[in-house]
Amino acid sequence: MIRQTLLSVFAVLILGGTAAACKAGGVGDPCIPNDEFAANYEGSKVTEVQIEDRSFQCETRVCLVKNFQGRVTCPFGNPAGNSVYDGPDRECMVPGTNAQVTAAVKPQCRDRKDAVYCSCRCDGTDSNAKYCECPDGYECKEVVNSLDPNLVRPGDKYCVKKGDNFDKDCAEDTCDVAADHCGYSSNMQEL
Repeated sequence: MIRQTLLSVFAVLILGGTAAACKAGGVGDPCIPNDEFAANYEGSKVTEVQIEDRSFQCETRVCLVKNFQGRVTCPFGNPAGNSVYDGPDRECMVPGTNAQVTAAVKPQCRDRKDAVYCSCRCDGTDSNAKYCECPDGYECKEVVNSLDPNLVRPGDKYCVKKGDNFDKDCAEDTCDVAADHCGYSSNMQEL
């Protein structure tokens, strides 16, 4: 009996220690938009902002795509998207698979490569909603107005990186390897 109790306590301590060592998925953690798991998805546009409110990659369930171009998992884009990258991994792949992306994907802009991350709603007009507190390095800002009040209500604010004042200098046509605007060293991102 004592031996079984000691084994149980030991098992709880090991499992508890392992769980405590896991990093919580909070605001600022990278995320891959769910759309990228579809082969026909072209990617985001640098002139747009998107709130994905059912992201299973984020503890907050919110993946913010703020003025980002292309696919997170395909930094250099693909030849169909006018990428000039000529590496061995020129084609984009659906994350976690060997399936090739069928859409034309534009390359990412280096200065916007970190513009997709977990966020949370920090303020808004819904008096019944639970709002988060933005951590250090983030501020509570309105990032998008949606015509669909079920998705994003006018006046909703989300935690965004401080100093992220999107500059349209990262034009879609100059965002390629030749112009030295792309980030990463290979055309994939590990999950």
